[in-house]
Amino acid sequence: MIKTISYLGVGTMGSGMASNLLKAGYKLTVWNRSAQKCKPFARKGARVAESPVDAVRDAELVMYCFSNDQAVEEIVFGAEGILSGIKEGQIAVDMSTVLPATSLREQEAYTKHGVDFLDAPVFGSKQESADAKLWIMAAGNKAIFEKVKPVLEHLGQTVHYFGKNGNATAMKLVGNLMVALELEALAEGLVLAQKAGLDLNTVMEVVKVADFRSPLLVGNGQNILKRDFSTSFALKLMLKDAALIEKFAASLQSPIPALCVVEKNLESAVDLGFGKENASAVIKALEKEARIEVKAH
Repeated sequence: MIKTISYLGVGTMGSGMASNLLKAGYKLTVWNRSAQKCKPFARKGARVAESPVDAVRDAELVMYCFSNDQAVEEIVFGAEGILSGIKEGQIAVDMSTVLPATSLREQEAYTKHGVDFLDAPVFGSKQESADAKLWIMAAGNKAIFEKVKPVLEHLGQTVHYFGKNGNATAMKLVGNLMVALELEALAEGLVLAQKAGLDLNTVMEVVKVADFRSPLLVGNGQNILKRDFSTSFALKLMLKDAALIEKFAASLQSPIPALCVVEKNLESAVDLGFGKENASAVIKALEKEARIEVKAH
């Protein structure tokens, strides 16, 4: 049974996961590029590491969640990175949204160190992370997955095994493709409804019950009507993921024509200065083009 865990990257998503590991009673070490974010964990009894090398010392399980492939590259493979300190017998779990090729490169490097590796990205945003209600995918050696699964169950409401390394990160990109298209559909639909003079509260009543309903449409739609774009999943990260999906799909010669439209609108919204707002702020690019603002009466 795993008892000691290091968690690297306690930002929007990682902070919730690290907090829930503490609540579950694990002996926890944390590290973050911005050390300030580690202070709340120190007050709760976690050890704060000075570097990734220091963070992985003596941990049975090393978990991390970073914003992009570049950050993973730096913190895993860099001069003071995880690979400089991790040892045979330890387990590494990458919960970042990255290319499957990045996961496979990590797996190859860890194998050379005698370290087992899972790619285990998540669906959900800031609140689901804080509430241990994430949906977690994992890929890698099945026996290692079974060993780590009880830890993951403290972080999410479901845990899904996808087989060989790289498959979980592939599923994450598949899911985020769907998320991007749903947000675009919501934005286009609400702008059209506003232009048509429909009562948007009544529009949302239909969205809540019709056969095309989804929690993503309902939650984001209600927030748009309130002009609440507080960040659960940043627009700039949705744009980053769109670029990953495009690259991944191209490598497989899989068509994604709708995403090309969404990516253009995401870029426009980021260029307008909304990159740090929630991904639903993609609607602001359409609002500018339509010369209206979508909000409840």
